[in-house]
Amino acid sequence: MSGKYIKSTRNREKVGSQVDSPVLPFEAIIVAGGRGERLMPLTAHLPKPLLPVGGKPIVEYSMQRLRKAGVKNFTFCVNHLAELIQNHFGDGKSWSAEFEYLLESEPLGTIGGAALKENFKFEDLLVINGDLLTTINFEKFYSFFLEEDADLAVATIPYRVHLPYGILEMDEQNEVVGVKEKPIFTFRINTGIYFLRKEVLKLIPQGCRYDAIDLIKSAIENGLKVASYPMHEYWIDIGQIEDYQRAQEDVQHLEL
Repeated sequence: MSGKYIKSTRNREKVGSQVDSPVLPFEAIIVAGGRGERLMPLTAHLPKPLLPVGGKPIVEYSMQRLRKAGVKNFTFCVNHLAELIQNHFGDGKSWSAEFEYLLESEPLGTIGGAALKENFKFEDLLVINGDLLTTINFEKFYSFFLEEDADLAVATIPYRVHLPYGILEMDEQNEVVGVKEKPIFTFRINTGIYFLRKEVLKLIPQGCRYDAIDLIKSAIENGLKVASYPMHEYWIDIGQIEDYQRAQEDVQHLEL
């Protein structure tokens, strides 16, 4: 832990007025530094966020949704082929926004680069992976974050595991007390989209790889409120070739 978390005392009343504002009071941190090794050779000369889906870089879909919601401040955590991302987006003027780049001297994981940020426009931050295709409603997610008065909120989706075998239920004496034939278990998985108070970044150690799951664990250990936001919209992470191909097909039928 790089610093002690101090609970913010800012007033979170009038949630509706904050969410309905033409400029939502949070800034976006886009995690864009990964090598995308499972997508090689596609990512050998192009960083994952710039891989084209439906004719444009995948990261631009999330950025456009955020701009429509009034978000104007974006920070990119970059490492692999960082110059390509910087050259592509520039200073943000073409987006009528302000862009900042945090250069990781070495890969810092799925959220470690965010700890490099020093200047903040707002108290609240959205952190999102740059390789996602999603129709998530950022306004609703932010409203949930405020209403829950959470320190960290994670957007989650259901993931079902269908076991192809019969499961025996056992008691403490190892006797069979029931049977479930080919059960289906549902879990909620992390989508790589988070809202957090800026003070939570103090839990991230400087200069070493640190993933979002590590931050979630640390927040829980420090007694912070971590909320799960059950999203129902479309979501896919193009971490693998099969997912990238699926995104190319799905994007033709999505309202992005």
